[in-house]
Amino acid sequence: MGVHILQQIGKLTVITGPMYSGKTTELLNFAEIYELGRKKIKIFKPQIDVRYSVDDVVTHKLFKMPATVVKNIDELKNTYNSFTEKPDAIFIDEVHFFENDIIYLVKDMTIDGVDVYCAGLDMNYLWQPFQTTASLMALADEVIKKKAVCEICGEYTGTLSYKTKSNGGIIDVGGKEKYIAVCKDCYKKLA
Repeated sequence: MGVHILQQIGKLTVITGPMYSGKTTELLNFAEIYELGRKKIKIFKPQIDVRYSVDDVVTHKLFKMPATVVKNIDELKNTYNSFTEKPDAIFIDEVHFFENDIIYLVKDMTIDGVDVYCAGLDMNYLWQPFQTTASLMALADEVIKKKAVCEICGEYTGTLSYKTKSNGGIIDVGGKEKYIAVCKDCYKKLA
């Protein structure tokens, strides 16, 4: 009688919050921990995010790690399915830029025994949830909800991203030239 070893399900961790709350920094910190533990990792980012680099995931403080750039979920899925050996962990930055269907791919990755870490905004600048992030949070084993320092009052209570320039739509990639992090009280005063 042979021994049957069950493959362990991977865990899903979602890192979320407003802009400038350290989501990408936290994502890359986890990636570095896996690397230090000699684990195989793969980092992905959406093609739309070219703020600091075309092919790296980069924090606002310019810490960076190389990434595989994908334009959509299909490309991410095809890349994942092409691996001859599954990585120990997958890291996806700016997950709110992907369609909500990414939840099925992420679930399949965890069923394959891969730990998945996703970082992304929980809400848009109109104080409305990003559906992709909200759905991933519902599936997550762990949700890390980050705060930022409010650009107006200076308190560490910033939970919202406020758009200072009214050009573009909901999906409008930018940095300090377009967005600031604010607390709810200051958001209400600005709106």
